Amino acid sequence: MWSFDRTVTIPKPLVTFPWRSIGFYAMTGQSVITFKDELVKETIVEALEEIREQNPVGRILLVADNYSSHHAKLTQQRADELGIEFVFIPPYSPTLNAIEPLWKDLKREISPTIFEDKDHFREFLVEEFLRLSHRLSFASHWIETFLPDVQKLR
Repeated sequence: MWSFDRTVTIPKPLVTFPWRSIGFYAMTGQSVITFKDELVKETIVEALEEIREQNPVGRILLVADNYSSHHAKLTQQRADELGIEFVFIPPYSPTLNAIEPLWKDLKREISPTIFEDKDHFREFLVEEFLRLSHRLSFASHWIETFLPDVQKLR
């Protein structure tokens, strides 16, 4: 038997960063994660431009929640110009968005890690998001449920 009569604490400093992430989980094409200081219609437009830049050819169908900046006239106008179509899920229905399981796994990957600084944290987020987004398993149930007639995706 052994005992230890002192309380041991392992500090994990909590640090916040003044940026928000926007992720695009591509079932075909290139997934994208970008960071913005705030989520407003102008930064959503910038994210759409980054998505199109990474996916220059073909139709882009973007499943999105009902965040007001997604519905903004500026956002919708620029999406039309870029050839990006929005499909809005019903309010309070995150399970209808195929990216949600990816975010859940990404959070699981982040939680046990202590990062040196915000640059290391951001680099880790990008690498993990892109690594995880190569797996269609996050979307397989979604595809089976909502697109049952779609042939197997590569």
